[in-house]
Amino acid sequence: MISKQLSNKFKIASLLCAIMVVYRHSLNLQAFYGEGEYKLISTTIETGISKLTEIAVPFFFLLSGFFFFRNTYYKQAEYTQMIVKKSQTLLIPFLFWNLVGIIPLLINHKFIIESNIFQYIFTLFNSDWNGALWYVRDLMTYMLFIPIYGWIFVINKQWIYAITVIILFYYWIPVSTSWPSSEGLLFFFLGGIIQKHNTILYYKCSQKKIFLLLILWLISCFIYPHLWAIHKYNTLLGLFIFWNSLNYLKESWKKWLLKLAPYSFFIYVTHLYLIKGLKVSIAKYFYGNEAIAIISYFILPIIVIFTTIVLGKNWHKYAAKSFLFVTGGRG
Repeated sequence: MISKQLSNKFKIASLLCAIMVVYRHSLNLQAFYGEGEYKLISTTIETGISKLTEIAVPFFFLLSGFFFFRNTYYKQAEYTQMIVKKSQTLLIPFLFWNLVGIIPLLINHKFIIESNIFQYIFTLFNSDWNGALWYVRDLMTYMLFIPIYGWIFVINKQWIYAITVIILFYYWIPVSTSWPSSEGLLFFFLGGIIQKHNTILYYKCSQKKIFLLLILWLISCFIYPHLWAIHKYNTLLGLFIFWNSLNYLKESWKKWLLKLAPYSFFIYVTHLYLIKGLKVSIAKYFYGNEAIAIISYFILPIIVIFTTIVLGKNWHKYAAKSFLFVTGGRG
């Protein structure tokens, strides 16, 4: 069992990471300028923030691994029970929101007619109809194949953890959405290790150290956004700063964020086409306008997040069963 304080911290972190994902998809340089015509100010701001928000999905995998590895799944009954449960919490939302993603594709005449049903199945599980759901797809994959590597956590030896992490770190490609993602596997595995050594979650870094590390992280993100040699370390540093910064949130902010936290997953699965449609529409009328590009980059995610939360709240209020069904019981 984890403390209520830690549970609330997880909820707040998940909401903030969902918001980060919305901002990642608010990137509008190509929509406003096309290829190779980017403006200095908007490019610096948007690519810098994109680097800052790269921590969102790795955190989701860390959190998923942390909760998943509370149990072992080597007994037939345990594994079967896990598959049934994850079918409800992950597979159903994955299928539903991917199929919903077909609607905007049809409206914009971008839905691809395939030659056979197997190609449709591949497209579905490749999450081509709702790209953000690649995270859910990979999560299901890691869980499905737990009998292959779960023995590592059963043995629970430090040297095995160390070797595995070194190998996964070496092959880790940041921001990879391939199937399966090397980034997802690394952080899902790290989440499992943290579950075994969860006292690390209660470590509290001083404000002075966080501030100094934050300055370093900001420099890394905004001045050297394309320096691949520090890319991995930049993500790890960002995760450390993010987690420790949550300790210093005001109580009033925590209460407000906790009220919105139940809609984190709903924001995640519904935002993509909303933010894309809005930014493309605005760019169509203000193409090349840097001021509008910057303003829309910051404002549109706020509009989308507000809209999805209002929609989620009303859906949950008036049709709770269907809402919980398509969100895997979240809400």
